[in-house]
Amino acid sequence: MKILMTTTAFRAVLVAALCAGAVVACNNDNKNTVIVDGLDCGLVRADLTGTWVVNFTADSTVFTNCDNSGKDNSPVSVSGTPITFTNVNAFASPSGASFDVIGAGSNISNELLASIEADSCLALVQVWENTSKAWIQCLGTLDRNNRTISAFCDSADLDTNMPLDGAPDVACDLARTLSVVISTP
Repeated sequence: MKILMTTTAFRAVLVAALCAGAVVACNNDNKNTVIVDGLDCGLVRADLTGTWVVNFTADSTVFTNCDNSGKDNSPVSVSGTPITFTNVNAFASPSGASFDVIGAGSNISNELLASIEADSCLALVQVWENTSKAWIQCLGTLDRNNRTISAFCDSADLDTNMPLDGAPDVACDLARTLSVVISTP
């Protein structure tokens, strides 16, 4: 026996099936986050808003493989002095299942930039290094229990315009990785 459905009926059945599956797969446990089959790390925007402290391990390296080869072999150094960003703002990313973070510093308005994935707590953090006029790019995972991101930094975006316009102009790799621990609110 063949059963034929109209397009409208098929859509209705599909929507009903998806809704039923969503009820089983999702758990709105605290009214502001949805945990999907335990794959979500439970991150909410409030976890990221407030004061961040960035603490690089003092080290230096050089830029390499730059979009503008004139920047290759230029030195970059990070101090072991903690950098504190107060009033850090977090907001839902318009392009993914993540939160975007921005923090102003003493040199430019976006010295701290981050994207934290809501499902895995994977974090891409960029921190401004004023001497090199570059955002050092670091990849790690937010540990929600300890409120820290331990990360390794392997690339940088340079702002080469003068005066600085707060936007990257040249992308570079780092000749060797730098390490950082970031405390979140």
